[in-house]
Amino acid sequence: MIDDFCKRLVARHPASVGGWVLGLIAPAAPPPAPSSAWQLLDRELSSDPLHADSVILLPEDPAPILHLEFQTRPDAAMAERMLEYWIRLHRRFHRPIQQAVIHLKPTASRLARIDHLAVGRTRHHFTSLRLWEQDPEPLLADPALLPLAVLARASSQPPEQLLARVRQRLQSIADPDQRRTTTTGCQLLAGLAFSPDVIQRLLAMSILEDSSVYQLIVRKGLAEGRQRGLEQGLEQGLEQGLEQGLEQGLEQGLAQGRQIEAAALLLRLLQRRCGPLSEAQCDRIRGLDLERLEQLGDAVLDFRGPADLAAWLG
Repeated sequence: MIDDFCKRLVARHPASVGGWVLGLIAPAAPPPAPSSAWQLLDRELSSDPLHADSVILLPEDPAPILHLEFQTRPDAAMAERMLEYWIRLHRRFHRPIQQAVIHLKPTASRLARIDHLAVGRTRHHFTSLRLWEQDPEPLLADPALLPLAVLARASSQPPEQLLARVRQRLQSIADPDQRRTTTTGCQLLAGLAFSPDVIQRLLAMSILEDSSVYQLIVRKGLAEGRQRGLEQGLEQGLEQGLEQGLEQGLEQGLAQGRQIEAAALLLRLLQRRCGPLSEAQCDRIRGLDLERLEQLGDAVLDFRGPADLAAWLG
């Protein structure tokens, strides 16, 4: 699953991934060309199936090739495989070739540091990049690279603080589809280095936040909260103060608005997934607090019928 995601990441953003890798391999190289000039090549290298993770034709003249391999576990045969990839790429394209193995999961294995093959008089070199040793700043600067940023080095800050920065960058992505796709990638790769609790706390993004109806309810909740806070503040008088009443009213109104919209949205999703719901089930769902509704929102994506909902409700 992780390999497939990394391949799709390169396929969607070859200029971003390729430009970052080239900056590490050849820091003095000219700035990368516009993204439209990068070309992703066919990964099948012969009739005997051998699939490279990603092969990019770089926007230079003569155009060299950048070959990338993503590894979650150290592989003793990696150097031999890189030589075989190089031979097949050379035979097919006859262009300069740069190769990099990107190790994703932190490990102390010496296999993650091998960057050449030496057998007799044969010598073959490639670049070995350990993502947990890389500077996260270039990855944080490009929204396309945020999934890789969660595994980068953060020498001047705790790892959890880096995840918090990633979350802030995710929230700044305007396009909802891109934000959801990038968030999913961040959560997936973060699983290589962080516990599920940390990922849930720092990278979980609600499926409800992109709902226009949800946003409307939030605005109504804010308005009602302000009004309720004003009334409570007046009733409590000078002793407790207007400010405390306003704050409590805002919190209650906002929480109520979120809970109502969350339940309404999930009921619509469940109708599509599980068919008509009983009145008892509807009342049960409307009575769930916001935390349980969020949990149901995550679970509903895996539901295949009414039995799954019944089992979840217990």
